[in-house]
Formats: sequence, C-alpha cells, structure tokens
Amino acid sequence: MKKRNTITKHDMKRSIQSIYGQLQFVTERLRITETLLNDFIEMEKLEDKFQEYLDGKYKQSEHNES
Repeated sequence: MKKRNTITKHDMKRSIQSIYGQLQFVTERLRITETLLNDFIEMEKLEDKFQEYLDGKYKQSEHNES
C-alpha cells in the first residue's frame, strides 16, 4: 500500500507565512518606488506637468471606452 502525502496544518501555516512574508516584501518595494518617484517629480518641479499629463491620458481613455 502506498503512503499518501498528506498536508498538515503546520505545512499550510508555513506556506501562508511564506506568502505573507513575500507580500510584505513586495509591498515595501512598491512603497519605496512610489516614494522615489514622488521625490523625483518634486525635485524636478514637474508636479503640474505630470498632473496635466495624467489627467489628459486617463480622461482620454475613459472617453474612448464609451
């Protein structure tokens, strides 16, 4: 008789903790990237230009969907 590979609660807990750790890492990297981008835009004094670009890009996309 073959022995079945059973998944224990400990295995599931360890997997969930691993996924949670990876998610935290990705979230932290995203936060750092966002901060760097915001600091760069501020340093180059491009806030107004960037806002106009985003407004134009996404308003145009919404219009094309209709």
